[in-house]
Amino acid sequence: MSLSSFLRKNKFTKDEVDNSESEVNETAGETDNEDMDYSYVDLSNEENSDEEIEQNEYDKKHKTPSSILGQPSLFNIIGPSYWSTDDFMQDEFVMRENMRSKTYGIAAYVPPSGYPRTLDTTVFQDLLAQGNVDVTLDIVPQSRRFTMRNLSNMLNIIEANAEYQKEKGQTFQERDNIAKYSDIDNFLDQVQFDENRMYDVAISVIVYGSSDREVNQNFGIVADLLANENLSITPYAKRQKSGYLTTIPIGARISYLNDTYRNVDRKALAVMDVARNASGRFNGGIPFGNNQATPSQNTEFLNIFGTDTHRPINYNMGIVGEAGSGKSAANKIKMAREISILGLEHRSIDPDGEYILLAKRLGQLNLTITANAQFVINPCALSLFETPLEEETMTDENGQQLSIDEMEERIRLDDNDHRIVTTHKDGGRYIQQVNISQMLANIKGFVNVILTSNESESKMSVGEEKRLEDAVNSVVNSMGITTDPNSLFSNKAGMVDDVYHDRLPKLEPTLTDIYKELEIQNTDENGEIDPKVERLMDALKLYLRDGKRPIFDGQTYFGKGRSQLLNDYKYVNFNISQLDGSIKRVAYYVITQYLWERWMKNPAKAMVKKVLDADEILQFIDDPEMSSFFETIVRRDRKRNGSITWLTQDIERFQGNPQAKALVTNSEFMFVLATKPEHRRLMKETVDLTDGALDILTGNPEPGEGILRQEGESIWIRTNPSLKEMQFVESNRAIGQARKHRMEIDAINKAIG
Repeated sequence: MSLSSFLRKNKFTKDEVDNSESEVNETAGETDNEDMDYSYVDLSNEENSDEEIEQNEYDKKHKTPSSILGQPSLFNIIGPSYWSTDDFMQDEFVMRENMRSKTYGIAAYVPPSGYPRTLDTTVFQDLLAQGNVDVTLDIVPQSRRFTMRNLSNMLNIIEANAEYQKEKGQTFQERDNIAKYSDIDNFLDQVQFDENRMYDVAISVIVYGSSDREVNQNFGIVADLLANENLSITPYAKRQKSGYLTTIPIGARISYLNDTYRNVDRKALAVMDVARNASGRFNGGIPFGNNQATPSQNTEFLNIFGTDTHRPINYNMGIVGEAGSGKSAANKIKMAREISILGLEHRSIDPDGEYILLAKRLGQLNLTITANAQFVINPCALSLFETPLEEETMTDENGQQLSIDEMEERIRLDDNDHRIVTTHKDGGRYIQQVNISQMLANIKGFVNVILTSNESESKMSVGEEKRLEDAVNSVVNSMGITTDPNSLFSNKAGMVDDVYHDRLPKLEPTLTDIYKELEIQNTDENGEIDPKVERLMDALKLYLRDGKRPIFDGQTYFGKGRSQLLNDYKYVNFNISQLDGSIKRVAYYVITQYLWERWMKNPAKAMVKKVLDADEILQFIDDPEMSSFFETIVRRDRKRNGSITWLTQDIERFQGNPQAKALVTNSEFMFVLATKPEHRRLMKETVDLTDGALDILTGNPEPGEGILRQEGESIWIRTNPSLKEMQFVESNRAIGQARKHRMEIDAINKAIG
């Protein structure tokens, strides 16, 4: 088919193609053969050899596309009904996809000078995620003979230029010439021994929009995204039609667009691979599992905190699956590798005793919490709270905003302002204060969880809240504690639980203190307690030191020689498997509250990456107080350089439960394992999985096999624990012993063999 008839058949309104029909036919013919070894001939240096001329003539006759009458071309199938450019649209085009609307587009390419020296492997991911961009890589392999000849010519040119510059005294380019000569010379040696190969590569894009204004805005976004990777882009000026034909998948290679190609080697080409065969993006981190969708089963990496160049929207992760699917094993692998490889800090709440061996294997701390343990976790403890100084608003007498230095000076000199300004290692300045209001909210939440643990009871009334608040404020005032951080300490040094302090911390308020103050404030002259506080006092009495559940009353204590904040440990496991009923629910809440207030929000840990591991969290999600607190954590932990990894097998709780779905919405990472067929629709609606992914999850996958969702990508993986990791990963001890027995038998058989 001739070029003119091709264009008429597809209703092009203006022919801007300047080359002859024979040139286009020759180019189209060359692109139809995938096995052809493309070679460019440098006519400026020497004439073509007889062999190359003969090869080109053969290509013209035998590699042109079929033109059987009535056979539709690929362009007929995917092309628009209307396509046009004119003298006023030299850098863009317009086409009609239906009778009601038009689509505007800009065809552009990366010029040879627009490539950086190094390129990130995920350079095109953000581009494709825009949804209005097509990306095409046109790759033309060069023959070894032509590559060697071309590289040798380059070496001669560089050497000649260097001699000329030396004669003229232009020594400022000498180092650049030496670097180029060395790179090309090394590459030439690699090509000569078939260790490398040269390719001509053109990167072209089409950016679409529903209007002229929109397409130019979208093009600006694309240019900015590429600029972040030091790639530049330019439209096909006055060549929009040719650029469009080159970019759409019809196999058209236009010969007079050769100026858009750049030489790259095999390694550089591998980096620019757009479609990586179901492999996920690499963003550093830990090896997490093997890809089940690639022939090589390559290792997929997980990095919840991202890197300096790319950070996720949030750092939270959910692990969901039926019992026995490998949830806990997957999280133990994640925890062990993040702690040992990345140096992250972890704290886990362990309802079933799953993580005890992990803590011991890592040489870290396991705390087994029982109803009568010596440990104390005080829900009434006060902690420091800090906010960035730059977020503060202060004005002078004229209403002008003060600078950061001026605000710091005002806070320091104002005797009525009990806050202090501190500077972190990164240079950031923050305002610190004692968060008394948060401590009051924590106590209210604690009491509400106690009350609602009994299904016949309801949360505190307004009157009960007021009386509890009065008692707490009275206790805090009597201890001389204000918003001033210095009020938490006395002016002398000493030892507390075998830990030395430059300034001894004051005693924390306790449940006993609050209970006694409630009793004093609400007892009349006859010694009778006001009935309006009886419910409060009955709820607290069970948890006092002389009650049956004393672990929440007293000064926070985790054993002799250990600080109240446990700052010396990379990992601490709070094992509450020996608790039952309502006290287990209360313990889960208090431990989570303690870790949020005194670890995640601790100013001393502001620069530390922290992960809270909350196992079987959905069993408490129906409690309004606990669900509200969990939602606060998943929404705000990013500002604290923190993450929460939550696990559940209670998939049915996602049904009609907005609190449970909020966990998914605020988790950028999800690992979904084996799912029952009856939960298929629920998981599709909750996690937004495709039918193909659900086929895998409901098709009896192996333990540890599932779909990893990270930043919009879905990857089919299976976790890859090592033999040493299996010693603490396996939850079922019987299975672990059987595996160990098999390994011993295999070792004996191997020795005998």
